Formats: sequence, C-alpha cells, structure tokens
Amino acid sequence: MSVDLAILKRLLNLTVNIEGNNSWAFRELLDVLVDILDERLPLIVNEVLEPYGLEASVLEGRGCDDFPELERCEEILVVEVYEKDAQKPLVKAGYRFSRGSNTLEIKLVAIKGAEIAEEL
Repeated sequence: MSVDLAILKRLLNLTVNIEGNNSWAFRELLDVLVDILDERLPLIVNEVLEPYGLEASVLEGRGCDDFPELERCEEILVVEVYEKDAQKPLVKAGYRFSRGSNTLEIKLVAIKGAEIAEEL
C-alpha cells in the first residue's frame, strides 16, 4: 500500500452528528443536508485521497455484503479505496449513515482490507 494505514484512517475520518427539534423546518433542513452529502461525499473523499495517489468509489446498498458483522449493517455506506488506475480496491471503509425524524448521523465505523476481509 502506498499510504500508511494511520494516515488513511485520518483521511477517511468523517463524523457528522446533527440533532434538533422535531419541527417541519428542521426535518426539511436534514433533507437538504442529506441531498448535499449524497452529492458531495464522493468528491470530499476523492479530494483528500488524490494527493496520495488514491481514489475512491462510493457504493450504496452494499453495507451488509461488505460489513455483515456490524450492527445495523443496512445503514452502512461502503467506500472502496483504490490506487490510481487499479482494478482491485486496497481497502473498504464503512460509514454509518443514519437518519431519524430529527437526527442525522454519518460516521466512519470500520476500515478493512479488501482482499483479506478483516478489520484493520
């Protein structure tokens, strides 16, 4: 791997935790934030990885396939990290993407080697 695992964990670290009242205005704000994060997360991750010769793909609906050992795996958004122009991912990162009526939580919960399928 071209980058140290500790650096990779720091680069992939992302935590968003928002909690507020249960008004329609706050729920609408959460809807807007979710839309922005859906659109921008791949750009955010790729921007921090690019200087290290890495790139990422965001895969929705794969949480239970790639992280079946995690509680609430259906809420996990999977990000595969590749060396530039590589076909196989180096690692897979799992982000919990949880939305309630007045809460939003996005958090890096696991990183594992793609080939060895164990948590790093």
